[in-house]
Amino acid sequence: MIRARSFFWLATLFFSGLVLAGIFLAPWLKGKNPAFSDFIYHLFSSVCHQRAERSFFWYGQQLAVCSRCLGFYAGFFLSTMAYPLWPPRLLRWLESRPLLILVAASPLIVDASGGLLGLWWTPLGLRLASGALWAVFLPVFWFRALAGLTQGKKTDPGSPYLDS
Repeated sequence: MIRARSFFWLATLFFSGLVLAGIFLAPWLKGKNPAFSDFIYHLFSSVCHQRAERSFFWYGQQLAVCSRCLGFYAGFFLSTMAYPLWPPRLLRWLESRPLLILVAASPLIVDASGGLLGLWWTPLGLRLASGALWAVFLPVFWFRALAGLTQGKKTDPGSPYLDS
């Protein structure tokens, strides 16, 4: 079981890192390989509006996703990277409170709703932070779901996924 846990952690870390790298690779490649850069932008266009006024720029080009989506991907990646270091007691506590996902999403929901209604415009840094705050909790539930799949049943709330 520990091999499966390590594999899922490494695979998640690799793929989430690959996605995060792609966000920065697209603008960097714009002058070097425009066709591949456009392909990356196109891939991300299916999950992000990519509005320039809501995006950071790098190498003079817009990132492949908006600032809030960058927060999602960066928060998930960084939280996944740190996941094995999280104390088992904290993981058990988080796993037993799935509504925390909604609590963590509340700043994002309020901000996005206010923006959609035209009540305010949020600076890019706050958009990034609201996306990251929500995404930081996702690996806890992601790894728990993977543990349930490998065991073929619902996991015991008393056993954190990567607890040794």
